[in-house]
Amino acid sequence: MAFIEVKNVSFGYGHKTPFEVQALNNVSFSVEKGECISVIGHTGSGKSTLMQMLNALIKPEAGEILINGKNINADKKSVSAARFTVGLCFQYPEYQLFGETCFEDIAFGPRNMGLNEEEVKKRVLQAAGFVHLKTEKLDVSPFDLSGGQKRRCAIAGVMAMLPEVLILDEPTAGLDPSGRESVLRMIERYREHTGATVILVTHSMEIAAQMSNRILVLNKGEIAYYGTPQEIFSHSNELISMGLNVPSFTKIMIALRRLGYNAQDVYTVEEAAKQIGALIRGGRDT
Repeated sequence: MAFIEVKNVSFGYGHKTPFEVQALNNVSFSVEKGECISVIGHTGSGKSTLMQMLNALIKPEAGEILINGKNINADKKSVSAARFTVGLCFQYPEYQLFGETCFEDIAFGPRNMGLNEEEVKKRVLQAAGFVHLKTEKLDVSPFDLSGGQKRRCAIAGVMAMLPEVLILDEPTAGLDPSGRESVLRMIERYREHTGATVILVTHSMEIAAQMSNRILVLNKGEIAYYGTPQEIFSHSNELISMGLNVPSFTKIMIALRRLGYNAQDVYTVEEAAKQIGALIRGGRDT
């Protein structure tokens, strides 16, 4: 039994109106505990609807979602439990900051869990450590932080609840390369320390390739592909036809093959650098 099981899930908006849209249609997949899964798809493919379902914010019209063998929509108690088990961090989470201090903002979730103040403080300090938010910043208003620090504070507020599943919708949106790497490292720290399952919604094929054990491709509310980065990006033409892409270093290898080099597809910067070095030494395969 997989840790997360999505079984034949369907959902639509605006039924019996001119604006009716089928967001998801008979979607099924599973996720193992501790995996990192990336979800990719064109705008309108159903990604956001699916993520909100995993957090029990939206109930499927058909099908069911099981976490650790339990239907998260079975009853009100199950729904409430799911929202602590699954931490959902929306795109641009810094827009959701509201506390007088960073400490109060990060502490909001743990307090809603009914934890005592000693445990709340422990969770806040731990979460601040995950995101490398310095202790002295905890007494500062989150609105006085830099943009990157605000993002860290907001994500720390979700991490402080120690969810077993951490979902992040475009966690690096709007950040410069340094900020992107910082956010990805803190997600990895959380995953390594807690053993949590991580689900990333991303438009970056590089991030999907770098971070993921498996990638879920949604297209028009249905699963187009689900597999390892190598399996997914071997369908480069099909992905491009869906309005998606492949990692830039994979594109480089495709271009080199067209020039006559024996270049194999790669999915990380390290693999690309290693293979390009070998090609430089070996020349064209003619």
